[in-house]
Amino acid sequence: MDRFSEELQRHIETVERIGDKIENGENYMEDMKGYLPALNQMMTGIFQILQEPASPLGLNQGYVVQVLNDILYGIEHRDSVFLLDVLRYGLLEIYHFLEKELQSEGVQ
Repeated sequence: MDRFSEELQRHIETVERIGDKIENGENYMEDMKGYLPALNQMMTGIFQILQEPASPLGLNQGYVVQVLNDILYGIEHRDSVFLLDVLRYGLLEIYHFLEKELQSEGVQ
């Protein structure tokens, strides 16, 4: 899980950087599109962990799917306000929740 935690931290930093670009009115779409393959890979890993019978993560899969759909909507409609919200209050919330869950699992 240490490798996953390190990867998760890199994703958090990337999403925060994209969010900052959106907020500052900078060109963010290339960064966002460039991040999609890594996002896909991270989500595949998260869903694999959630599928395990003894998964330590109490994450709602439906919520994760909704956040991913919202990201696609924001990209397709070039809605920077919507996209910023879903990145900060959707995707980063998921990532921070996972980070917290993994840390608490490591303590026990």
